[in-house]
Amino acid sequence: MTHLALSLLGGFQATLDGHSLTQFKSNKVRALLVYLAVEADRPHRREALAAMFWPEHSDRAALGNLRYSLANLRRTLGDRTAAVPFLLITHDSIQLNQASDIWLDVTHFPKQVAASYRQGSDLLSSQPGAVTLAAAAVQNLQAAIALYRGCFLEGFSAGDSAPFEEWMLLRREQIEQQVISALSSLVTEMETRGNYQDAQAYVRQQMALEPWNEAAQRSLMRILASDGQRTAALHQFQICRRVLWEELGVEPAEETVALYEAIRVGKWGDRETSRQVDKGGIRKPASRPSLSLGLPVTASAPIVAREEELARLDALLAQAVAGAGGVVFVTGEAGSGKTALLGEFTRRAMMAHAELLVARGACDAVTGIGDPYLPFREILQLLTGDIEPERVGPGLAPGHANRLWMALPDAVQALAAEGSDLIDTLVPAAGLALRVETFARQSG
Repeated sequence: MTHLALSLLGGFQATLDGHSLTQFKSNKVRALLVYLAVEADRPHRREALAAMFWPEHSDRAALGNLRYSLANLRRTLGDRTAAVPFLLITHDSIQLNQASDIWLDVTHFPKQVAASYRQGSDLLSSQPGAVTLAAAAVQNLQAAIALYRGCFLEGFSAGDSAPFEEWMLLRREQIEQQVISALSSLVTEMETRGNYQDAQAYVRQQMALEPWNEAAQRSLMRILASDGQRTAALHQFQICRRVLWEELGVEPAEETVALYEAIRVGKWGDRETSRQVDKGGIRKPASRPSLSLGLPVTASAPIVAREEELARLDALLAQAVAGAGGVVFVTGEAGSGKTALLGEFTRRAMMAHAELLVARGACDAVTGIGDPYLPFREILQLLTGDIEPERVGPGLAPGHANRLWMALPDAVQALAAEGSDLIDTLVPAAGLALRVETFARQSG
């Protein structure tokens, strides 16, 4: 079977059985291949592709250009004589054949990252006393970063195709966020292990993508100081200050200034105090997020004339517990008692079911249309340990936050196995990695 390899991180490269493909008639043909390869999960209507790549042309002219480009692409790939073609073409649609032998760096990269999260969650359940990630998890993160030669389709242009350019920029931003999260995890891991040389290399890669990232600037200051490079660490603070002012027009945060002062007066440098500077100087090691959230658990507001609604919710819960789950939306005007109703339902449900986890999200009357996934983002973040008070909400039964926190290993395993593409889309990867590390440290 013929092997097609596409490298899109750092520019466009295509090889067929190890030989570079140079027979493309134009960048439009290359762009067509890129789009079909990255969006290979579904067929694409010819009309939609023609409108994307030739938006300034008439429908007839655009479809003609698509036929010409598709013919050139098929010749370049040798698809007409291949036993397993790379393209599945019908009268109405075109799709990349996922049964063909194709390797694509932009799809391989998130798989490597997702594998590291699976291995990290396995570590939580099998070695609760460990602080560092499993060696295999680190290797997968390193392999993912090694694929990143530069930004997605760096220097590439499809000419007058504004829709393709917009799609390319969006993909570029999504991939860069995944790269930044992976680098952040590696920086934390290498710093924890005392491998300051690798930690410095990874944090500098992170800062090249986001020079205004103050947390990354602090990481580099810590790493340099811990490695005995005190002067370099102090100089990095000046660089940080200049970058923040030039890029954002702001001064460094108090935490960054406190770190600088600790290094300057010699209260920093040994590994025991690494990563422990806060506003007040040296801070305590990271601890479990507060579980005493000040939530009212006994003096909840009385529920009046809501027994019918509560009975309906109880029946739906019984169906879910029996395995017939579903999605329920509670709607109503502002001030109609939706929050109080759900709070009372939650309290009763958790008292009746000792193993029940409750997480909920809210739609927003202002941003709901622009953020249709807001409820699901909030639910997923709660289930993955993001349990700050303003997210948990009022009226919860005692121990609710603790239940959510202790379910973190199972939640991370399920997320990595069944929904890895949700990491860094609905669940921010950097925060998730920090909670995983905190849980591992506390469980020891």
